[in-house]
Amino acid sequence: MALKFRAKSILPGCRAYGGRTAKTFASNFKTSVDWMKVNIGMAQDCFGPSDDMAVAIDPSFISKSGSLTYGIGRFWSGVAQRVKRGLEIMAIGAISLSKHTCVMLGAVQSPDFRTLESERHMSMLDWYMALVRSKATELLSLTDILVADAFFSKYEFVNEVIGMGFRFVGRLRANSYLRYLAMPDSSAPRRRGRKKKYGEKVDFSSLDMSVFTSFIYEDSKGNKTRCHTAVVHSRALKRDIRIVVCPVENADPLLYFSTDTDMRPEKIIGFYRTRFQIEFGIRDKQFTELQSQQTRTGIGLTLRSIFPFTALNVCKRGHKERLSGLSLAQFKRLMFESYLASTIISTCGKSPHIKIIQKINHRLAQLAA
Repeated sequence: MALKFRAKSILPGCRAYGGRTAKTFASNFKTSVDWMKVNIGMAQDCFGPSDDMAVAIDPSFISKSGSLTYGIGRFWSGVAQRVKRGLEIMAIGAISLSKHTCVMLGAVQSPDFRTLESERHMSMLDWYMALVRSKATELLSLTDILVADAFFSKYEFVNEVIGMGFRFVGRLRANSYLRYLAMPDSSAPRRRGRKKKYGEKVDFSSLDMSVFTSFIYEDSKGNKTRCHTAVVHSRALKRDIRIVVCPVENADPLLYFSTDTDMRPEKIIGFYRTRFQIEFGIRDKQFTELQSQQTRTGIGLTLRSIFPFTALNVCKRGHKERLSGLSLAQFKRLMFESYLASTIISTCGKSPHIKIIQKINHRLAQLAA
């Protein structure tokens, strides 16, 4: 997308760190770049060709004051556990079971509910479906597994993404209405009429172990849990699904599911729990200045949502390769202090001995740690 920016609002500090004026950066940003494709390439390079990848989506709340900003409205904040006034972005990431990490692919700003309802005659769920549809071709080039939290486990959304070519992995509420599939009984007398398609309702307090299969799931920390899996019918989703029941002491069991009934239950649990890695990507947006944006236009906000995640991917790549022992905050501090030291050295107009430079860098690394 070719975009034009207000240089002062979009690119704060670029003269100080980039050595160029904000106008120069804004002119270069007019060039059309497919940032989603760039991030998908980084994900493929990081994870490699494997079948343990999935695409995760998650809406994220961003604080924003004022009344003239595009899309400002009332959205759910997971941190505050209530609806707050601000902005919302739909974050998209690629997760890997083997590496247990997430590469952020991008983000798109959500319009406020009033705009959707009055101008587009859409609900928020309709908007999320339209967003996934617009990115489906690019995402399917990476993987055909889509993971989302329990909010998206609705017939309209699940049916739509399956039609796009995805296999959906999600979670159900503990009171979900599930039915056993009808088991043919050869000894029963033949009767007229349609054969029975479904059996009794699944009672999670007393599972039919002639249908369910038990297995031991071991998470990344070595904790083991006895879980149960079976193919059942979901009345809400109107389809057969593979359900995985994970008991929880003194609480309702956790119900994970996949629309792919042949998917291994360990992968269903793994994909859903690894989905949480996208939360860390959203959390780390604080290190790439997403929260401090000043632009108010819709196009600027959308692109401003993508840049921090691309910068985050590049930062994480360099961080993992060079200083994996540091946190991202420590890595950012180290990069800033190294930049500060090099600025001081270049400003002095002298070329210190290489051993002195190494000593300074070593001291900065100690400060960051």
